[in-house]
Amino acid sequence: MGADHHQHVKVPGGRIHTTRTGAGPDLVLLNAGSMDLRMWEPNLPTLTARHRVTRYDDRGVGHHSSRATEPWSCTADLLAVLDAWGIPRATLVGSSDGGRKALDFAVQHPDRVDRLVLVGCALHLPDPDPVERAAMDALLNALAPRSEAVARGDLAAAITADLDVWAARATPAQRAWLARIYAGSPDFLLGHPAEPLEPARPAITHLTEVQAPTLILVGEHDTPYTHRCAARISAGVPDARRRVVEGADHFINLTRPDLFHAHVLSPSPSTDRPLSA
Repeated sequence: MGADHHQHVKVPGGRIHTTRTGAGPDLVLLNAGSMDLRMWEPNLPTLTARHRVTRYDDRGVGHHSSRATEPWSCTADLLAVLDAWGIPRATLVGSSDGGRKALDFAVQHPDRVDRLVLVGCALHLPDPDPVERAAMDALLNALAPRSEAVARGDLAAAITADLDVWAARATPAQRAWLARIYAGSPDFLLGHPAEPLEPARPAITHLTEVQAPTLILVGEHDTPYTHRCAARISAGVPDARRRVVEGADHFINLTRPDLFHAHVLSPSPSTDRPLSA
């Protein structure tokens, strides 16, 4: 796998902790909103065998990136990371909220994106149809215990409630590991001192402008709302491919790493068979 190379990237109002390892075409991993760059550690030996892999922590996430002190842009932060490492183009692999960031970036900077892999991509659906609305309401109901825990400032209870929704197929050891990562990123659950700016042209309303080949992975046991997000994206992005990952929950890279690796490392549509056991 090789040694990690670290760099702190200066951004308006703070700095971002980044790391890079491996050799080959550039692959950039974008964390789920509740996670820091450690979420990809089980995948690094496989991914770095064929790619140069860059990871980074968002503002206020993990132990090294600074908290935001002024409004900030997720897209501008990703661009700063690419520029700091001298990466002209990359494959972007985004988990959950990281998928939304990857999509927004692909709309605003199509010349910097070779390929998109959206893993359990979660984003706000404008003008939801009745099926999407029902799935959204069900998700909000499932997350109500988390909201109640956040309201009383109980981070531990909020983490447990969040994992009950998103990590349904994780083993006890995996849940404990995810909980430790959550605990290092309280801003996601309790709120940022300064919230990120909305992009001027959010991808969800400009999906037809995405030029990069796009693969959408959604876990069989992910929430119905995540499945509806996947369907909306695949219907809007030209020539996008959508696959349901058997046996996986929201954290596909953790609960079905074998299938996650197979599709990240096999970009050709001719080899992209439906994911199953």
